[in-house]
Amino acid sequence: MTMNRQLFENHIGVIILTLCLSLLPSSFGEEKKTVTLRGEAGTAENHISDRLDTYPFTSLAWLRADLTGEKVSNSDNNWKSKHNRPFKNFSGDISGRYIEIMSIAGRKSSEMPALLRDLIDEALKNQRKGGYFCASGEVDWNKALDKKLGPKTFHPALWGNARMLCGLIEAYRSYKDPAVLSALKKLGDFYVTTVPMFADPSRKSEYVRPGEYFSNYVICYFPAMEGLVKLHLLTGEKKYLDTAVTMAKFFEQFDRLPIDHTHGMLCNHVGILLLYKTLKDQYYLDRAETRWRELVEGGYIQAPGGPLEKCHTFYKRDEGCALTDWFRLNLELAEITGKSKYWAMAERVFHNHFLQNQALEGGHGHRSMIGDKAGLIGFGSKITESTWCCIYHGKLAFPILEEFLCTHNKKTLTCNFSLDYTYSTDDYKIVSTILPAINESEIHRQHIQIVRGGKKHIRVRIPHWASSVSAVDAEGQPLSTSLQDSFCSVTKNTTDATFIYTGGVFAEDRRCVRLPKGSAPENPYTLWYGPKLLVKEGNPPPSPTWPLNIKDLKKLGFVPLSSETRSKTVYFVISNKNDY
Repeated sequence: MTMNRQLFENHIGVIILTLCLSLLPSSFGEEKKTVTLRGEAGTAENHISDRLDTYPFTSLAWLRADLTGEKVSNSDNNWKSKHNRPFKNFSGDISGRYIEIMSIAGRKSSEMPALLRDLIDEALKNQRKGGYFCASGEVDWNKALDKKLGPKTFHPALWGNARMLCGLIEAYRSYKDPAVLSALKKLGDFYVTTVPMFADPSRKSEYVRPGEYFSNYVICYFPAMEGLVKLHLLTGEKKYLDTAVTMAKFFEQFDRLPIDHTHGMLCNHVGILLLYKTLKDQYYLDRAETRWRELVEGGYIQAPGGPLEKCHTFYKRDEGCALTDWFRLNLELAEITGKSKYWAMAERVFHNHFLQNQALEGGHGHRSMIGDKAGLIGFGSKITESTWCCIYHGKLAFPILEEFLCTHNKKTLTCNFSLDYTYSTDDYKIVSTILPAINESEIHRQHIQIVRGGKKHIRVRIPHWASSVSAVDAEGQPLSTSLQDSFCSVTKNTTDATFIYTGGVFAEDRRCVRLPKGSAPENPYTLWYGPKLLVKEGNPPPSPTWPLNIKDLKKLGFVPLSSETRSKTVYFVISNKNDY
């Protein structure tokens, strides 16, 4: 009888879990698909994937050190060595990030890679009895918050646990290991148990104390909101959602700009936006949109489209993690609201800041910045690969992009980005190919072919850099199109259409606002062609004479940002007044 009851309870658990999975948001889509990026984006993705197949990322000891605290090599804490294993006290940070990206990548194969299996086993083995992870041992979470950064401080362990929570969620989604789900629930219960303490208004004086910019309560505690909402969606257990709600409301009093850690702040707003998608409470969407407006209008978002490592109008370097977070926040806002400004910002940051952050080794990290108090005027040539965070979060940007490349239903195929890629499922396949311009008025052409899945109305987003979009068929004959909600749609069902993006050189101010009359010689401005920011190597460029075209600008030394400009010092803000 006991055995039958246990079987019944297990069966009910599976049913409940299946129902919860069916309610997951689009970023949790379970549709089995294969996406292959080509062109510049594909090259960048392949580069970072190849990098992760080399040492130290192939070493189990190196990956698990923030779970065990072990010494990995004589290079530990030697910042001049590429084998350096820093930040072991950020328990679950590197290991959790690695589990996350490799579990996502593993969805293309049913077999778990051996190294990932070993790392997950190590994580489960090193989970503390309180449900959390901490390389330095057991922690008394009831004591006062740390005054100084150290190996047993609260803050780094809290940060790492938030990353491990997201990592184990992706591991469970990909491989359905019940042991992983059990560990996830223990970690979630840790936050449920401790939230009355960490969201206690009487302790606010502890929480607002100044400290290390990458290790403090505001930065390290609240990012767990993202994982807690996802855990609720996996299990259906409301206590995890309630904990995230409590954290979000308590965080509001600390959520001010400027702030010294962009990555942490944006992680928090990703969690807030996930709360909106789950609860449909306008309060959360308003908070995310308000933060977006504050960042852009306040000058914290730079001309190339991204923030800096510190969320100030200028700082000496950027950070790949923060760029990925800003990219995914814009994509989520675009999908939720349909507003073109969010699609435009996502495209801007991907092309002009995120790809420019990739180091020659392949991973993302910190690029040196050139600027003044108003913001960036150029990129420095130095890019330091960040093996402790950005290489993983940078890798995460590519599957996020792939989730938002296109959508399809029985009637319509919608392509959100003008990029080279192949997208396929068991019963559907499309190929998007970027073709060179034929006429001077064109930026480029995008050939979209439905190889499998039948005829549909094909539509593309009209990007902010195009003056118009039209379409022709396979024989080059004009296709009838309609324009609606910033999209250009072919009006008849087809499997083959080539979209023509026309436009020319245009100018913007330093706050990403287009200048309709061209340049503004009395104020600094930037030049653009298509989705790319135009830059000049060496020294700040003087203002060229308008009107301008891309051929004349290339003769003057202006080039679009590309893989070649990542190793060079380039300037993009133009001013005749030498303001900087």
